[in-house]
Amino acid sequence: MDIKVENLVRSAALVVLGLPIVLPISGAISANTRVSPGARAVQEFKDDLSLPCLKYVFAKSDTKAEREAKNQIDEVLGGDTNYSSVCKYVL
Repeated sequence: MDIKVENLVRSAALVVLGLPIVLPISGAISANTRVSPGARAVQEFKDDLSLPCLKYVFAKSDTKAEREAKNQIDEVLGGDTNYSSVCKYVL
């Protein structure tokens, strides 16, 4: 193997000049991808309600399936709600 000094110097120069540019960019990207606690709570809320809302949306009116879906939604929200609005938001 023939090691050329020019190639080593060129590689070292690229690293020295490239790091100050790459590091701040990667830090900015990772800072923007962090999820806030509020966004995480909203996503958990939607995750908890997604299956009951799907059941509610696809169940026929005044059936056992619709009542079970409404009961599951009530358990998550802690009381009577406007089911169609909640499910529209979740889905």
